[in-house]
Amino acid sequence: MPFAVVIVAAGRGTRLGSEVPKQYIPLNGVCALRRSIDAFLAHSDVSHLCTVIHPDDAERYKAAVRDLDDPRVLAPVNGGANRADSVRHGLETLASFSPDRVLIHDAARPFVDEGTIQAVVDVLETSDGAF
Repeated sequence: MPFAVVIVAAGRGTRLGSEVPKQYIPLNGVCALRRSIDAFLAHSDVSHLCTVIHPDDAERYKAAVRDLDDPRVLAPVNGGANRADSVRHGLETLASFSPDRVLIHDAARPFVDEGTIQAVVDVLETSDGAF
């Protein structure tokens, strides 16, 4: 069954102490955000993917996805004052597509694998929510 994805990437990562937010720091040549996006797009049941970014990171986002050509990827939306607001902005963007299920993922957690994604999807077959 298809599902949509919100990837939250609007944080500043100040605890890391870097001038670059952690979701844009390269990990073996690929930033964490792109690794997260790619992990979800590898799942054939993803219908739409919305990334929520900080308004100051538009150029960083463009660089992260510059060679990505997938119609499931929607234009990024700006985050809110906190994580809950950012998630809400992503959900509002997906609302017009009326997805039955939405997975929400933090871009700074780039090593999510297909098994983990599928396990959450499987639980959603019999439950209203999972984490």
